[in-house]
Amino acid sequence: MVYRELRRRVSDVHGGFLAVLVEPIGQIAVWAALRMIASPATRVNNLNIILFLAPGVILFNLYSRVASHGLTTMEANRALFFYRRVKPIDTVLAKAIEELGLYACAAIVVFSLVWAHLYALVLRDLPLLVMSFVLMTLLGVGTSLLSLVGSHYFANLKQILSWVNRALYFASGVIYSPIQIPQFARDLLVYNPLLQCIELARQALSIDYQIPSQISLAYPSGFALIYLSLALWCYTSNERALIRR
Repeated sequence: MVYRELRRRVSDVHGGFLAVLVEPIGQIAVWAALRMIASPATRVNNLNIILFLAPGVILFNLYSRVASHGLTTMEANRALFFYRRVKPIDTVLAKAIEELGLYACAAIVVFSLVWAHLYALVLRDLPLLVMSFVLMTLLGVGTSLLSLVGSHYFANLKQILSWVNRALYFASGVIYSPIQIPQFARDLLVYNPLLQCIELARQALSIDYQIPSQISLAYPSGFALIYLSLALWCYTSNERALIRR
């Protein structure tokens, strides 16, 4: 099923696997160009501008791709559910594994390009960087399961979640550093686990990158555990209704 999701993902765009990798790289390049037009500085909060933008763009796209899958998986995989061993949650998990692998490859490509250009890439904490990717994926799985159940009862949920996703993009520190925004806004935004994952990934790349004191690995880890448990309970309570639909 992971291979099936990967083949579908690659076939959806012209250029195949290479085009899938180039997509987040293109977003990073656009945001870097816009920031450098507004300000000539090549560093953001003591971190190279490309290394600053890469975790935000890649991790948020990873979350968004996994989270939105629950809205379409029932229609896209209806034929699979004739097999008793295949459940809707299997397609969500397959999608999560596929997207995690793709965006991990995209991150490796970006970091390699930066290293080739600067001849210096500080990777302060590899386990922390890996945990950021894993936690973002788990948060996406939780949202995907909840949207899978929610779309069964609310037909217009897709339109609502598209607006929520846009709001999250700007509330998750994808293109800015929380340490540089006013204190009152920062105190609210740090409760966003997506922002915390992105900031932890940036901190993993440099010893000089500063993060708000409220950010720690414990918060997104605990949030992901509770959120995913709630999503699994919601899914298991409605699995039969989903399959009979």
